[in-house]
Amino acid sequence: MQKTLKKNFTLSGITLHSGEISNIKVYPAPANTGILFKRTDLTVPHIETLLNAKIENVVYSELCTKLSNEYGHSVSTIEHLMSAFHGLGVDNAIVEIDKAELPILDGSSLEYVSEIERAGIKNLQAKRKIINIIRPVIFRDNDSYIKVTPANNMTINYTIVYDHKLIKEQNFIFDLDSRHNYRNIICNSRTFGFKDEVEFLRDKGLIAGGSLENAIVLNNDGIMNQSVLRHDNEFVRHKVLDFIGDIYLIGHRVNGNFEIFKGGHRLTHELVKSIVSDRSNWKYDDDKSESDEITFLSLNQKKELSASV
Repeated sequence: MQKTLKKNFTLSGITLHSGEISNIKVYPAPANTGILFKRTDLTVPHIETLLNAKIENVVYSELCTKLSNEYGHSVSTIEHLMSAFHGLGVDNAIVEIDKAELPILDGSSLEYVSEIERAGIKNLQAKRKIINIIRPVIFRDNDSYIKVTPANNMTINYTIVYDHKLIKEQNFIFDLDSRHNYRNIICNSRTFGFKDEVEFLRDKGLIAGGSLENAIVLNNDGIMNQSVLRHDNEFVRHKVLDFIGDIYLIGHRVNGNFEIFKGGHRLTHELVKSIVSDRSNWKYDDDKSESDEITFLSLNQKKELSASV
């Protein structure tokens, strides 16, 4: 069955790129809502404040996942919260936010997971739709690639390669078959970057809120953080965390074997676009008609949800 929260929760924290304090409030939502963001800081009609977390609304953004609606309003750095929703099996939620960017918290999805678990998860009276991959799909970019093949559940085989003694080549295989797997294995893995890269990005006006409190920073000698790594392979585990959030932009859970080599946000977004662009790539597990499509909230549904929160 589809799931949502039992009650709402709130979180606040600094944003990674703008360096502002962002406040979010996450509400339960009815069946078939999906994940819906609502900008509360905008003095515009309610309908213009809403952003569906779907691939159709993804726009290019450096270093994060960003949504933009047809009115030009956006919300960014959504991947860690989306990962927590996906990893814990939350199908429907409304996320109010008073800035254009979600808080980075500790650089992982751990706080989001903890708050979702405190709020509780409940079943709704509607069956969950699951997308089943029915033929291989691949997207390549130079020596990076991501591909998916048919499977009865979701498995992720992720490889990263960096010229640093703490990373080199790391591989991690993860099976998203229960929320306990996600909670215990993935959710506390933090984002990371390199000292020279951090300085370059700051010169460009990015990562104004980045610090050793919300990211692992590496120099030539090792990590600059006072804390130790949470896992020897925390770097590749965080990439898996991001992937679990980004793949959820397809709008439903997905059964497929995913193999990722030197991936990232854009690569995942392009794969999702490739999957949904051709109806012969996938089917729902309860398909009755080849005319089924991945649907979005109608204008009236958005207005109703906006008025109810």
